[in-house]
Amino acid sequence: KTHKGLRKVACIGSSGINAEYGEEKYVEDLRFIVEGYMEPMLQHQDKTINSLADSIFLYLHQIYSFHSNTFKASLISAATSASPLKGIANTFIRHQQELEVYLNFMVHERKAHAIVQQFHEGIITELETTLGDKLGLSANLIKPTQRMVKYKQFLDIMMSGSEEFEDLEEVSDAQTMITNFLHTSNNLCHLQALQLPDNVSEEATGELLKQADFQVSVDGKHKRVRRVFLFENMVIFAKGQEADQPSEGEEDLKYRTKHVVGMHEIGLTPYDPEEPNKCHIWTQQSSFTMFSVSHAVAEAWSKDISNILWGQLKQIKRDRDMSRIKKSRGAVRSRGAPRFRRA
Repeated sequence: KTHKGLRKVACIGSSGINAEYGEEKYVEDLRFIVEGYMEPMLQHQDKTINSLADSIFLYLHQIYSFHSNTFKASLISAATSASPLKGIANTFIRHQQELEVYLNFMVHERKAHAIVQQFHEGIITELETTLGDKLGLSANLIKPTQRMVKYKQFLDIMMSGSEEFEDLEEVSDAQTMITNFLHTSNNLCHLQALQLPDNVSEEATGELLKQADFQVSVDGKHKRVRRVFLFENMVIFAKGQEADQPSEGEEDLKYRTKHVVGMHEIGLTPYDPEEPNKCHIWTQQSSFTMFSVSHAVAEAWSKDISNILWGQLKQIKRDRDMSRIKKSRGAVRSRGAPRFRRA
C-alpha cells in the first residue's frame, strides 16, 4: 500500500495536478458555466431571467473567482515545492475559510437543479444549443460537488503515500477537513428536506449528529424504509416522498415526520454482535427496531445513542449535586455565623 501511494505521490507536480487531478480543466469548466450561462442570463433584458440566474448560480461565481485567482496557482506552487505533500496539505488548510463556500453550494445544489428542470424550456435550452453543450446546464452544475469528492480522493492517496513521512499530520488534517465538508453538506441537504411537525421547533431538536436510511419496525410490525435523524435531544423517524409538483425552486425530495422520540424517553438495548445489523430503542409506549445494511452503521448508532444517554445521566447527577450544595450553603447562611460564649 505504501509503495503504491508513493508512486502516485511522485506524480504530484504541476503537471500531475493539472493532468491526473484536473485542476486546470476544473477552472476551465467553471469559466464555461460562468461565461456561457450565468453572464448571458444576468445580462438578459428579461428581469425574470435575471432572477433565475441569481437563484441558479448562487455561490458559483465566488467558487470560480477563488479557484481562478488564488487556489489553482497556490496548489500548483505547493506541488512543485521541496515538500509537496506538506505544501499541498497546508494549501487546503490555509484556505479553509474560502473553501467553506462549497458547503453553501452543495446544500443549495438540489434547489438549483430543481429550478433548471422547471425552467429548462426557453433561455436555458437556447444557451445549451448555442454553446453546443451536450452535457447540459444541470450536468455542469454537479462539477463543484464532484471536485470536492475528487479532492478527498486526492488527499486519500497522499495519506497512503505519507505513512513514512513527518508531514502525515498536515495531510491528515487536510483530509479530515474535506471529509467533514462532504459529511456536513450531506447532513444539511437531508435536514433541509425534513418537515418538522408544528409542535417541534428547530431549536428544540438540538444539533443533528447523524442521519441514515434504515428498515424500521415499530412495535414488531412490518418493516418500513425510514430516514432516521439522530439529534442531541430527539430521534425523528421520517418517510421520504417526492414532491408531485414542486413550486419554483422547491426541492423534489421531502421527509415527512412519522415519529418523534425525545432522548429523555429513550431506553437502548445494548448492541448485540449476534444481531450485528440491528439497533433497538424503546420507550414506555413503543419500540423501534432499526435494521441497517451494514453492521458498522448499526454499531455506530448504538454507540452514539448510548453516549447521549450516559451524558444525560451525568448531567442529571451534576445538577443534583449542585442543588445539594446550594441548599447546604443556604442552610448555613440562614443559621448565621457561629457564636462563641466568653469565658
